[in-house]
Amino acid sequence: MRIGMVTACYKPVINGVTRMVSLYKQHLEALGHEVTVFTLGEPDPNGDEPGVIRTPAIPLGSTGYYFSLGYSHEAQMLLQQMDIVHCHHLLMSVELAHRYARCPIVYTNHTRYDLYTGSVTPLPQPAADALMRQLWPELAGLADAVIAPSESVRQVLLEFGVSQPIYVIENGIDLRPFRQPLAPCTKEDLGIPSDAILLLYVGRFSPEKSLDLLLEQFVIARDIVPNLHLALLGKGPSERGIHELARSLQIEDCVHFWGTVNFDEVGNYMAAADIFVTASRSEVHPLTIIEALAAGLPVVASASPGIVDTVETGKTGILTSWVEGGLTAGMVSLAMNESLRREMSQAARQAAERFDIQHTIAKTLALYEKLREDRPDLARGRWVRQQNRLQPLVEQLTRLLRPEKPATGPLRWLPWQQNEASEQTPEKVE
Repeated sequence: MRIGMVTACYKPVINGVTRMVSLYKQHLEALGHEVTVFTLGEPDPNGDEPGVIRTPAIPLGSTGYYFSLGYSHEAQMLLQQMDIVHCHHLLMSVELAHRYARCPIVYTNHTRYDLYTGSVTPLPQPAADALMRQLWPELAGLADAVIAPSESVRQVLLEFGVSQPIYVIENGIDLRPFRQPLAPCTKEDLGIPSDAILLLYVGRFSPEKSLDLLLEQFVIARDIVPNLHLALLGKGPSERGIHELARSLQIEDCVHFWGTVNFDEVGNYMAAADIFVTASRSEVHPLTIIEALAAGLPVVASASPGIVDTVETGKTGILTSWVEGGLTAGMVSLAMNESLRREMSQAARQAAERFDIQHTIAKTLALYEKLREDRPDLARGRWVRQQNRLQPLVEQLTRLLRPEKPATGPLRWLPWQQNEASEQTPEKVE
């Protein structure tokens, strides 16, 4: 099968979506399928892997994301040859696939766009919700099927008006690097006292991850458990602010910033930890928590959609609906109870079995085959949309995403975008 993975970002950007697309590509190719990744931006400075098609586009600040109103001629032609197209972002993904592909389209919703929009733009949350009640159903409606990585996220999509068929297919990972890391780190290797209880966060440093709240809760827990340490593995736009907060809270001696490592090395660092922690309430089905379970780490987190589908509170971790105080209670409870940690560690390893990537691949392939047989895309046709109407919205979104570099004039349009913008009348293509 010729499978197109359409994503707004890819390597070297490090996030859960990039990781999931990479896993899909790796394991589908291992089964003999031909996978092509369609994305935007500059080539990976470390060298692109085979089967990655990048369309030059306008960078959105330092986010790792790009903007384009169209795909290059090469990408357009290749998309028309796919048997199935699988989109992984709502913006810069589904509409582009819908415009060029001539096959069924699947869209996986990896992101809580309502919470993300409310945290990374100046919009208050009610305004962000109102915006997403318009955009989410419209853009998701361009796909023939929607995948929700968890049941609770399926409910979120329904609440925001998504009406396309929604299939729950949980994210999966390769369990081996976390169960049997090749070069497991010890606390001493990382400059941490051997008798310390080490909490670990893995993920982006960005507003929606609530790392400021995590540090504030850690300070309280540290007063109760003096040998408690916290390690943060990742980077992102909030990194400088989190460093400054650690200094102001006077916890630099027990908070360790490890930067970023390759995906295949994360398990080595998890081997040194005792507990996985996160204050994020914007997850869909977090890969880092699945990885922590596979590594045998009990989880302390919020009882929010996506996380409640992954962690069983009281068995594989402690979840709290009162994040401002409950995280501290969870940290302290596990830090002071070694037997409970051991019990939850064993349960976590067993629970991770259901998140083996092979299960995800099998269910996704079954959906692909169903869509190829039913061909819902032929029943409703394709719409070629007028592009001029998008430019004011694009300039507004650019200002929201890059307040430090406000747009001072019309955006530069690339050659194929200028051609598409000249279309005056939508046309249905059967």
